[in-house]
Amino acid sequence: MAKIDLHNFFKYYDETNPKHVAAVEQLEVDLKDSPLMDDSANWVRIYRTKGQKQATSILENFPWFPQTDNYRDANRTCNSSACAMCLEYFKPGTLKGPKGDDAYVQKVFSIGDTTNHLVQTRVLASYGIKSSFSYSLTFNNLDWELAAGRPVVIGILHRGSLSRPTGGHMLVVIGKTPAGDYIVHDPYGSLNDGYTGAVTNGRAAVYKRSELARRWCPGGNDGWGRIFDMPGFVK
Repeated sequence: MAKIDLHNFFKYYDETNPKHVAAVEQLEVDLKDSPLMDDSANWVRIYRTKGQKQATSILENFPWFPQTDNYRDANRTCNSSACAMCLEYFKPGTLKGPKGDDAYVQKVFSIGDTTNHLVQTRVLASYGIKSSFSYSLTFNNLDWELAAGRPVVIGILHRGSLSRPTGGHMLVVIGKTPAGDYIVHDPYGSLNDGYTGAVTNGRAAVYKRSELARRWCPGGNDGWGRIFDMPGFVK
């Protein structure tokens, strides 16, 4: 006989559904003589214990570069501007001024194209930043990297509906909210307004995990992204 996962079971509980309400009432009847229904039961005590409110976690003083003012290919250099943000985070002062990513973009085009992830790896390495690009990242990888103080450059399908996302765009994940959504530096503006507002709306924008699940991991646990190997890095 299969065991029921109560956590998963009650995640879908709908108090407006009479069948759900009746099922819970029947469970109460079935357990009425069980010590599990006592007010002092361990699970009741744990359930009623107030937990500490989780704080928003964000990598502090993270630089932001818009791609829209890049000296060339402003509509397609999101990968370069995103990687340039990470370079400046790990090595502040490397890229000078609000258009500092132009120097990085120029170096990218000197050896290849901005959409080539291997080219980005090589350019970052030339600045002493070791990184690698993966096609099989998960939300657990995002959480792990953020907890270690490292950003993640991810690729999302930024156009179309959630049921049929299209496009291709790179941005930087720099934090997480208490609700489990992610804080990003988006160099093209904000996904939240369909990239129709000011480009600055992409700075520290909050993207819902549920939306990223469709746009970053449309096939399941297969998100694209760049992770950084920076042992000994302390911000």
